[in-house]
Amino acid sequence: MPEQIVNAVISFTRFLDRINRFIGNWFVAWLLFAIMGVIIFEVVTRRFLGTPQIWTQEIIAYLFCSNFLLALGYTLHYKEHVIADVLTSLLPEKVQVALETVAYLLFVGVFLYVMLPTAMDFTARAWAYGERAATSFNSPVYLVKTLVPIGLVLLAIQLVAIVLKNGIYLTTGRRIED
Repeated sequence: MPEQIVNAVISFTRFLDRINRFIGNWFVAWLLFAIMGVIIFEVVTRRFLGTPQIWTQEIIAYLFCSNFLLALGYTLHYKEHVIADVLTSLLPEKVQVALETVAYLLFVGVFLYVMLPTAMDFTARAWAYGERAATSFNSPVYLVKTLVPIGLVLLAIQLVAIVLKNGIYLTTGRRIED
């Protein structure tokens, strides 16, 4: 493979990695503080002031869902998803990388192939109907549902980055480090 193409692919994968690191460091991490803040507010108002708020449980659930969805690509970037590598760890490194690539494409790729169009329809319907929660708080649900395809796109971005990195390693023997 020509060196210019390899360098272009390496630059592209680093760009893709930066997207998920940025989202993870600035949105996912700070969402945890927002979740903690709302939980502390709820505990104080419910236990100490005796005036629970109707909106806190719903907001906590929305923030947690947002955190989970936006962390999909970030978690894959750092390979923090659950993985069973008892048998593959005994294989040579190039075989491990090849199996990892096939597994990611087979499982994550197929998952994204099925879920991304479904999530887009799901979100479009929520926006078209102006969907709101069937609670007394009546919050707009379509905003949170928008994060479903966004989270899946972030996961897809990281899948592409990993497959490209693994492809470079398998063809040239060069490891792409962050």
